[in-house]
Amino acid sequence: MKSKIIYLITLLAISFGCSDDLINKQDPGSGSVESFFNNEAELIMGINGIYNALQGDFWGGSFIHIQPEFDGASDNAQTCCPWGWGFWQIADGTLAPTTGGMASFKWDYGYQGVSKVNQMLEIIPTIGDLAAASATKWEAELKFLRAYFYFEMQFYYGDIPLITTVITPDEAAALTRNPKADVVAQVIDDLTFASANLEMTPNNGQLGRPTKQAALALLGKVYLYEEQWSNAQTTLEQVVAMEGATLGLEDGANFGSIFDGTNEASKEILWSLQSLDNADEGTYVMTQYGIPGTASFNGWNGMVYSQSLVDDFHMTDGLSIATSPLYDTADVYANRDLRLAGTFYVPGDSWSGTVLTSDLNFLYNGDKITAVPNAAEVLVRKFIQTYDLVGGNANASGVDFVVMRYADVLLHHAEAANEAGNTAAAVASLNKIRNRAGLPDTPVATSQADLRDIIRHERRVEFVMEGTRYQDLLRWRTAETVIPSNDLGVKTFDPTKNYLWPIPQTAMDANSGLVQNPGY
Repeated sequence: MKSKIIYLITLLAISFGCSDDLINKQDPGSGSVESFFNNEAELIMGINGIYNALQGDFWGGSFIHIQPEFDGASDNAQTCCPWGWGFWQIADGTLAPTTGGMASFKWDYGYQGVSKVNQMLEIIPTIGDLAAASATKWEAELKFLRAYFYFEMQFYYGDIPLITTVITPDEAAALTRNPKADVVAQVIDDLTFASANLEMTPNNGQLGRPTKQAALALLGKVYLYEEQWSNAQTTLEQVVAMEGATLGLEDGANFGSIFDGTNEASKEILWSLQSLDNADEGTYVMTQYGIPGTASFNGWNGMVYSQSLVDDFHMTDGLSIATSPLYDTADVYANRDLRLAGTFYVPGDSWSGTVLTSDLNFLYNGDKITAVPNAAEVLVRKFIQTYDLVGGNANASGVDFVVMRYADVLLHHAEAANEAGNTAAAVASLNKIRNRAGLPDTPVATSQADLRDIIRHERRVEFVMEGTRYQDLLRWRTAETVIPSNDLGVKTFDPTKNYLWPIPQTAMDANSGLVQNPGY
């Protein structure tokens, strides 16, 4: 099933084409497009084609593109290269409308995806052999995808054009920015519909399609980001109530398996982007982060991680390394939070039968990690395949990228409940995360302010390499303090403008009605 959905994504990418403009300027309602979709099988092919906007390819870009690089724009890490998809410019404060890379990908591929969703929503009623129940499920999947595109875009750009129908090229050229609140309201409407009509198993039983729990998880996240604490808490509690054999946390010993390609049907994974073990349909993540000096394409390891991040993984007694009697300077990785070993390789660990050493493997774009001030001598484990690539080809990694998982639900729930004043509910979810990591419970009597700090700490160590830290710092409005205080290099964050990205210059040129964000 995984092979089939990825094959159809590739096929439909050719049928839909792509565009760097605000939306695809070829009339998406043209007869040639409509005549292609005559039955449910062809409808499904069209829906599968939308996922190409999410995945794309390593060099060409996509909506969810080389997501771990976001850690390099935060205090967690430093990415190697100024050419790396604009993340360097996001980090050093030189992001501009003409930068390109991720700051354009979110816009270009986002609207490409929205355009395709709107096409398919209008095609559904024209499919003669489509049962009403099936039509509703496919509509729900499409609305989930549209909600995801719009949620991410409004977060990074603020006010943006809101398009929910197929429009003409002239209408596209005349678009203006809708208030962010209107976009969020549409996201909530779409996710409310999706969560009511998707099932706990994905459509057609195919991994990579959204489910009811994924829609509720995203809806709860939307409410959380909007600081609607009670709505976020009650929505996320619907997911928590589903806990059982098919939904929950992996145990601590299996934490790393969520990301290494060996457990892609994990009960913890709510939604992931699918890849296959071959050069045509694999992911390039092993090119960027593969371990130097091994059969993994001799990857260049394009990221170094802050020693302060590694030190932030606590001891098994729940105390920091600065205060715990368990910390041993002669064996600094003993008695640590289980997530540390599930997140990083350290010298002496093994990968695919190779013992990793400082001289041969712990390199950063060709140089020793130890030459980088304040960098921890670690290599990331997340999304690194634990077995040899097909023919040693870095393009052939079959590791799926995990977009949403249950740990995020629990920590979002803990945060919402704490901000709503429901300390006991917050602690209950927080302790599930801590206990899985081998840490003791948080005392119920912990104050709201202290719980806020603990939850934020847990988010930092839980989601390394998953593209979460940068977004958290923005929504907490702490980026202006935390990012410049990182210990890996000079990073700049201007609070007068950097809480939003610039509208890409290509979109400004194509649409005269757009107004640029302040400061750009």
